[in-house]
Amino acid sequence: MTSGQRAKDDAAGLPGKPNSQQVPLPSEPAGRLPPHRLSAPRDGPRHRLGGVDYRSSQLGIHRRAGRRGYPRFCSYRTSFVMHNLTNSVLSVVAILLAISVWVHPFIAGSPTPPPGGSPSAPAASPPAAAAADRYQPRLEHDPPVSGPPASAVADFDTFLGRLRAKSEDAVDSLLLHRDALERAEEVFVNTAGVLKNVMIERHSPFFTVDPEAIFALYYDLPTLERGLGLYQQHCSHCHGPYGRGNGGATHQWYAGNFPRNFWYGKFKSRSTQYGTAPTDSDLFRTLTRGFYGSTMPSFRHLSAQDRWSLVQFVKSLANFYDDYDELIVNRFDPEAAPEESTLLDIGEPPPVTLDSVIRGRILFIKNGCLACHQGTKAKPVGLARWEGGFDNWNDEMDRPIQNSRDLTNKVFLSGAAPSDLFRIITGGPNIGPMPNYHNMPQQDLWALVHYIQSVFKPDYPQAPPSVDAQAKPPAKSEAEQGGTATPSGSSETPSPPDNPSTAKRSQTPSD
Repeated sequence: MTSGQRAKDDAAGLPGKPNSQQVPLPSEPAGRLPPHRLSAPRDGPRHRLGGVDYRSSQLGIHRRAGRRGYPRFCSYRTSFVMHNLTNSVLSVVAILLAISVWVHPFIAGSPTPPPGGSPSAPAASPPAAAAADRYQPRLEHDPPVSGPPASAVADFDTFLGRLRAKSEDAVDSLLLHRDALERAEEVFVNTAGVLKNVMIERHSPFFTVDPEAIFALYYDLPTLERGLGLYQQHCSHCHGPYGRGNGGATHQWYAGNFPRNFWYGKFKSRSTQYGTAPTDSDLFRTLTRGFYGSTMPSFRHLSAQDRWSLVQFVKSLANFYDDYDELIVNRFDPEAAPEESTLLDIGEPPPVTLDSVIRGRILFIKNGCLACHQGTKAKPVGLARWEGGFDNWNDEMDRPIQNSRDLTNKVFLSGAAPSDLFRIITGGPNIGPMPNYHNMPQQDLWALVHYIQSVFKPDYPQAPPSVDAQAKPPAKSEAEQGGTATPSGSSETPSPPDNPSTAKRSQTPSD
């Protein structure tokens, strides 16, 4: 191709043929090229943009790379204008979006007062309305849960029958022995968070049972077989391959409030009395909603059938060895349970009023809640372990709990619905130092719920600071002065889990 023909193609906007005169070939060092190869092209200067040589002309830019020629892709001037125009439009959109987000709380109007709220309660100021707008209402959604499928219940009942028969006929086949038992004890001691001076005798009944022997009882039970597979896929990285709260993630992610050990059969989110096992619906609710403010996610993406399979599998792990009767006991076995799981009587929530919030604040101080959740701070934002000086802040495995719940951040593990708060106050979490308050009148329990709601919902009636003078905190006992706190409203003394066999022996009359 002659130079004259190439100039005509450039003027017509047509791609040219490979032109070795435009860019030096890789095999030809630039310093050794002939003088005519180093000169600028006749139709315009040479530009280097982003490491690539471009030859500009009056009609556009042609990229020349080695022996390949590329068609003209745009006008240089048009590209420059479009680039600046796009950046300007995006900047304006970003500024308008930021302004709309900032002014939305102020133009949305005053918040709706709570159901049955006091008409004399002062309306929330704009900043309070903005804080209320940031609250997530979905955390207050507590939908009812239907019961498990009949097939899932039948499979778990079959498992319990096999466990009872095996425990009575050959209990040794369900236990770990010698080297295997020593390894299980070593795994327990080395679990993240477990103290080195832990009293191993209180926990040995829970890791003495052979998990592989329990899994062997799942044969021909599709619900439990499916639950085992789902557990290994979705849950074992935190709760461990055998459900003992010692997954690999515990050494990396957790600094307190460790994942549950299912063999103890203790769960925080329940609708049953303190010390009893949760219902199937309680476990299903936890799997569906997850634990807010923790690493326990929601498994709503799993089908309902898969979640029910996980529920039955988790129940099948709640086993311990009763060395007094020499039996393996499952805490969900109705024939072996020390007491029947009684549902809490929640009833209908009363209306939220200023009087109920004030009453709740007084009860909050009188029953010792202030000591763990507020201390000397201005608001109940929770305390660190070292701030309260409480040595009994431990979970079911004697792992230290580092912080008490912050009641102002709108985040509660079991949900922030009024029914959720009522359940956790009445029945207690069953794990850790918080007691239960089931002996309190229901009216007082709801007053506590209303006060806690007012803490994280600024549009609710607020208890004035002068109320604190009307409350008298509980007197400190000798145990409390020594570093162990027992709130006066509790009928149970929070303590680490006892050996169930020893507890049973102490209740058995001697000959």
